[in-house]
Amino acid sequence: MSSVVQIPVYDDYTIDITKYPRHGTSKYETDIVMIQFLMNQDYLEKVSKSYQIAVQFYNECKEYYFVFKTMDGKSSKRYSAQEIIFFINQTNQFFSRNIHPSTQQEYLKRYSYLDQLYYIYIKNKNFYSELYYMIEDCKVAFFQRREINYKFQIPYDFYGDKVEICKKYQIYNTNELFEINAFTQFLLKNKIHKILPLPLFVRNTNTNMNTNMNTNTNTNTNTNHLINSTENENRNVSQIMLREEDIQNESFQEIQEEEEYKENEIKTIYFSNLSHEN
Repeated sequence: MSSVVQIPVYDDYTIDITKYPRHGTSKYETDIVMIQFLMNQDYLEKVSKSYQIAVQFYNECKEYYFVFKTMDGKSSKRYSAQEIIFFINQTNQFFSRNIHPSTQQEYLKRYSYLDQLYYIYIKNKNFYSELYYMIEDCKVAFFQRREINYKFQIPYDFYGDKVEICKKYQIYNTNELFEINAFTQFLLKNKIHKILPLPLFVRNTNTNMNTNMNTNTNTNTNTNHLINSTENENRNVSQIMLREEDIQNESFQEIQEEEEYKENEIKTIYFSNLSHEN
């Protein structure tokens, strides 16, 4: 007897693979954004730590170099500790004195595409670092029978072209964080990965960047479609939810026993959905 794939969350508790993102609810957009940032946790944590390490090594009079790569791995630039500290601090000072977005955008134009990208990731490190901390904290809270509430607000630097969405925030409880993290890890395990959209400033200050918006080498998504508005981004990302009627054709037991077949089947459904949507 076939059944809808269930994703283990904790103990014997599972969720239906079609649960997230929650269509038709106030948390639909925030679900999508949270999933995207969780999908790219390793990358963002590495970038975030580069600034901390640069400051540490500089103060200790040690050499340090960080090779910053775009998420698609197609472009890279090497920074020394001195370059990282000077660039980040100088830009932070300018932004603190000039808070208007258009002025900040004009300032960033003097830097290269990779410089702009690197700065925006560092600038938003508190946002995604807090998210990753809360995911870990909810695990501890579960065993302590303690409830936590996390205020999640979509970052303007990535989705500012949808100002109304960025003005709102949603409260996530322990169980929701558990579920979304489990859902994200399931997708990653099955080779389903979505990189973050280009930061708003980078989109606005670069005209030739289509080649920088490819997803990882396993995806066939139309590149130009990925740099459209946040509404199109959300529509693409929402398709990480596999169609229930398709997945029901394979029993959960068969998927577990035939790992290779499972991955190919899930990827086929996922990319088929993307092509239909495009």
